[in-house]
Amino acid sequence: MKKIFVDYKKCVACKACEIACAIEHHPSHSLFGLLGDKKTQVNVRVLAVEHEAFPVSCRHCDPAWCMDACPSGAITRDNETGAVILNPDLCKACAMCAMVCPFDAISFKETHRAKYGRDVAYKCDLCNERLKNNKIPACVEACHSNALTFEEFEPLRNEKAVKSLKVYLMNKEDMPKHIELFRELRKKEFAARRGEKS
Repeated sequence: MKKIFVDYKKCVACKACEIACAIEHHPSHSLFGLLGDKKTQVNVRVLAVEHEAFPVSCRHCDPAWCMDACPSGAITRDNETGAVILNPDLCKACAMCAMVCPFDAISFKETHRAKYGRDVAYKCDLCNERLKNNKIPACVEACHSNALTFEEFEPLRNEKAVKSLKVYLMNKEDMPKHIELFRELRKKEFAARRGEKS
């Protein structure tokens, strides 16, 4: 099964992933449609800690603790794509799923998918409908720095293990120059805000 992977070192905090997600999940599927709409649903959040930024969303864990914790059966797995899907019609907003999620990937509010005019849980659905139409998730498609990728789990894990060993043993890291420059500028900007001399 393919999953979304994040290389936080390449994230430039442009938030294109958040905008693409909001457009994909809005009934109008347009940027203008979601402006000022309080029911807009964004399933990925770009968080910033000091000079680092990284997108956070559901990891579609296997086994999924949120699925086990949901007393109403609102959370299920799509066997074809592996996506953990939430049905807002069955959600009781009890927050059990959010309590057990280790990634803080589940939020609550009234969205366009909530039929009864009340707050419900919402989370990343891996753009399940897009996957079934042989497309990649909207956030991955919108990511210009390639911080988000959609790949098979095992080959990528093996590649990362070899790369990490190379970095550990030879202190070599293959970072594109423009991303390296951006990261250095961000570090200097945060140091300046704290009043530190660089």
